[in-house]
Amino acid sequence: MANADVFAKEYLSKIFYFCLKKTGNETSAEELSSDISLEVLRSLGRGITPENFDAWVWTIARRRWAKFAAASYYKSPEQVDIREYENDLAGEDNVENSVLLEEDLRLLRRELAFVRSEYRDILVAHYIDEMSVSVISNKLHIPLGTVKTRLQNGRKNLKEGINMARTFGKRSYKPEQIAFVTSGNQSSGLPWSVIRRKIPKNILLEASNNPSTIEELAMELGIAVPYMEEEVGILENSELLKKVDGDKYLTSFFISPRECTNEIDEISCVFSEQNYELVWNLAGKALEKAKTLGVLNGTISENDAQMFFAFYFEQKAESESVFGNIDSQFKRANGENWGIIGFEDGSTCRLPANFFSNNGSEFDDDIYSNGYHSNRQSFGKRIYSGEGVPDGIDIPVLKALAENGGDINALSEGEKISVERIIKNGHLIKTGDGKVIPQMLIFKGDAKKNINKYIFSLPEFKELTSKMKDYFANVREIVARYSVPYLKDDFGYYVAMSADIRSIIACLWKDKGLYTGGNAQFIGLYY
Repeated sequence: MANADVFAKEYLSKIFYFCLKKTGNETSAEELSSDISLEVLRSLGRGITPENFDAWVWTIARRRWAKFAAASYYKSPEQVDIREYENDLAGEDNVENSVLLEEDLRLLRRELAFVRSEYRDILVAHYIDEMSVSVISNKLHIPLGTVKTRLQNGRKNLKEGINMARTFGKRSYKPEQIAFVTSGNQSSGLPWSVIRRKIPKNILLEASNNPSTIEELAMELGIAVPYMEEEVGILENSELLKKVDGDKYLTSFFISPRECTNEIDEISCVFSEQNYELVWNLAGKALEKAKTLGVLNGTISENDAQMFFAFYFEQKAESESVFGNIDSQFKRANGENWGIIGFEDGSTCRLPANFFSNNGSEFDDDIYSNGYHSNRQSFGKRIYSGEGVPDGIDIPVLKALAENGGDINALSEGEKISVERIIKNGHLIKTGDGKVIPQMLIFKGDAKKNINKYIFSLPEFKELTSKMKDYFANVREIVARYSVPYLKDDFGYYVAMSADIRSIIACLWKDKGLYTGGNAQFIGLYY
């Protein structure tokens, strides 16, 4: 008969009688006998095979009683006859028992690291600090019955965990990388202030499409629960994790697995290869129309101007097909509107890609600027500082100089002070005749509106938008396959942010000899 069966059959009632005799209280006897039985079974579960089973069991029982008595004030420490227990532990068996105790403590500490706080505080107080349930109740201000229930459930969880061969997940030793793209109003610094470190990145990766408890996240990342609870709390408060199914957490936005990104990149390559000339030719027609409407090139070459229009109408075709106001659906608790998507590291794209962001700024409803900018030197030089577009306070100065032909003397004293700084930022450039000219395309009055109307009416643009709609429908199918129904209302956003035609098609314009300039920034000013 196995030792565990022998213990259950022959010792449980004896242990309880021993405890009842020592405590004189049935509730305390149940508590003490449960502690003794748990320690015996836990040790047997680890493969301990004592030579003298009876002596070994009663050694554990008397040792647990000594601790219980001291912690429960049955006797003061001076009244505990320690010689009784010293004799039991004397001799060669003392080494085995010391190892046993140390192993118990090691496993106990390990398991306590993966228990939720509501149970952990009570278990630590009882097993590590050796407090009785009544003392714990008073100290933690928790009803006595609640303490007993949580202690009982905690013991069960400890017993199960101790008998498990726990293994940390792959992320515990090999954290993965993830790239984020955000959009919208982020004046508070969220979400970037939360997601820069490896720990939150890998929590979000593990919980992406995979509802996980704090304990599961702790095991996967190899981080004790007390620290994981704090990290999860920060991510939940930042609206990046959402609590689902009771005690599980799910990443609240889409993280595209590398396989998903690869699939989307491939159909993006095919679309770009089939349509890069169509977009470029539309940009050429827009440039010719702009000349008739008095759009000023400033110091911008016609090739750079056509590149600006190529980006502009590629974006317009996307907007006609899928975009809309993509950030407005994300209303954050702090009043902001921002969206976020993640991309798992390791994806590959068949064609070269060079990311171009789109930024804008405005002074009022009638004066604003927007442009397309790449930070990668492989494409060309950056002629503007920072994000490229001028600050809102600089836009009226640029407008004034565009209106007066670059005459600094016609500016107010306050505007003159800003000129040197704006020149340094690259938005103004001095000419040989002492003038200062805006280094960007300048659209006055209804010029932009009339160019849009003209291009939108062309059969080529209608053909482009039709192809875009089919392309985005295919991207949506891919996103849906890799995502969860919980995110389905936001698929439009994730499709728009995943389908990066601009990065691929820009390289094709350059590699196929359509764009021959050397710039990585293109800006338009509208007033």
